[in-house]
Order: sequence, then structure tokens, then C-alpha cells
Amino acid sequence: EKHAHVKTSKNRNGRPGVRLQDLPEDVLCTILSKLPAKEAVRASVLSSDWRCAWTACPRLSFGADDVSKNVKGKPQRTKMFIDRVNAGLRKHNGRAVAQIEIKYIFESKLVDHLNNWIRFAMSAHTKNLAFDLAPPNNFPEYGDHYRFPSEQFTDNKSVSCLACLQLSFVRFEPPPTGFIGFPHLRKLHLHVVKTTRQDLESVLCSCVNLEWLSLLRCHLKDEMKVVRRPLCQLRYLKVVHCDITKIEFDAAKLSTFVYDGPYMPITLHHAAKLENAKFWFRRAVFQRCIASLLNGLPDVQKLTLQLGMQRLEVFYIVTTFKLWFSLCRVILQ
Repeated sequence: EKHAHVKTSKNRNGRPGVRLQDLPEDVLCTILSKLPAKEAVRASVLSSDWRCAWTACPRLSFGADDVSKNVKGKPQRTKMFIDRVNAGLRKHNGRAVAQIEIKYIFESKLVDHLNNWIRFAMSAHTKNLAFDLAPPNNFPEYGDHYRFPSEQFTDNKSVSCLACLQLSFVRFEPPPTGFIGFPHLRKLHLHVVKTTRQDLESVLCSCVNLEWLSLLRCHLKDEMKVVRRPLCQLRYLKVVHCDITKIEFDAAKLSTFVYDGPYMPITLHHAAKLENAKFWFRRAVFQRCIASLLNGLPDVQKLTLQLGMQRLEVFYIVTTFKLWFSLCRVILQ
């Protein structure tokens, strides 16, 4: 076990104190990693030690807060944001960066820079990558989502470290020849992602070690199926406010499933380890929901079901109670 030895001094009250510049570099890195990029840069000018610590900082986060409030006009603010990110990444060129987070309103002039920042993340062996883009104020009249550059993911070396990926306001297109996807990815969060059933399936099927999957407001207007290549390591699945007509997964290790949205057919194959399933259905008929869920999730141990605009139909009651006993526990809210 390692112990950090730091210099101490006495403050005005005579109590021992620690000066920031006397902290070990790894502790300084941890402190700096909790600050927005703008504040970290300001701190780095306090001393040469802090400056060196910031360039060795394994986590980088850039957002709208990094742009001075004194800068007026959207073009000027966007340019300052781009300059901030580029300057920050240049200071870490050739170094490993464990986490990179980009949070900004998407516009077309960012495309080339976003592509370059993804390229940098792959070369920096980034483990956690978040592109938390927001739609413009006049969306959907304004342009399209940011096209995710799948062509950058054709080399196993470039994706060997990527374990967590968060994407917001992007679109997937048919992957190019040689696309290997994300074979080492363990956590994937998709928010307002524009895609088709086929393209999403191609991405998910490439995530052979995926353990955690969340989709929020991703409108396929089609089925979401991952059966051809099962997600054998998937343990957590969450689908919220997505325009999907059917969910069908093959995930033998799935233990938690959360769904919030309109009623639809749901089938989970080989989900013998499913412990918790939580559903919030809109515009649903109680008996049909129960019968469908128990058929589609025969091994679930605990089912939490919330219904909006609930209706009852008497002729389903007998069938429902025959299936009821396959559950260890049913919670209705």
C-alpha cells in the first residue's frame, strides 16, 4: 500500500496545514480532474508544478462554461470553445488521457473539429469518451445530427482501450467496409441518436463485451433486434421514450431491464438471470400487458409495472392468472 508523504506547516491557529503545491502529483491530478477545463487552466498558471500536473491530468472536460461570458455573439463563442478544446488537447499530445468529455450545442462548423477530437481520443487511448451534444434552439429546422465517423473505427488498436461511450445528438450511418465497432466497450449510452434498425444492430453486434446499454429518445420507428449476434455479457438494459415498435434481445446474463414508453411486444431470449424488470407503459391495457410480458419474459423474478391510462378487459383475466404464478413477485403501481 502506497502512502503519500507531504510537507506540513502550521496555520494561524497553530494547527498543521498542507499547501497545495506540496501535494503529490497524482493527488494534484485528481483535484484538477474535478475542475472544468477553464478552471484547471487557471490553476495551472499558479506554479510550474501545477502546470506539469495539469498536462498529466487523465481526465478532460470541455463545455460551454469554458467560454467567457464576456464574449458576445454565437460565432465568437463557438470559435472560443473550439480554441479552448484544441489548446487543451495540444497540451496532452502524446499522453494517455483516460476520459474526454465534450458538451456543447451542435452546429455544422463543429463537424471537422469533432472528428479530429475523436481521432485524438483514440490516439490517446481514452477509456471514457462522451460527446454530449445538444440540438440547436431551432431544431429540427436546423440541419441534421452530427454524423458519427465510423470510418475511424477500422483498426483494433484505435479502440482497444475504449470502455465507455456516451453519444448525444449523433446519427449512425451504414458502417464502412472494415468497421470493427467497439469490441472492448462495456458501457454505451445513446441519447437523441438518429439511426435505422440495421445500423443500430450493426453497432450493437460489434459490442461483444457490452455490459450496460441505455437508449433515451432514440427514434427508430422500427424494431430493435439483437438476436443474430447475442449480447452475451449484457447485464443492464434501459430504453426510455424511444419510438420503437418491438424489442427483441438475446442476452443470457441480463439482470435488469427498464422500459418507459408506449406499450409494445418485448421478448428477451435466454434471459434466465433476469432479476428486475421495470415498465412504465402508456396507452396500455392491463391484462394484455401482463400476458405479453410473462410470455416474453418467462424467467423474470421481480416485475414492476406502471400503467398510464389503464383499462381492464374481463376476458383476459383467466389467461392472466394462469401466467401469474411464473413470477416470484409482481409489483403493480
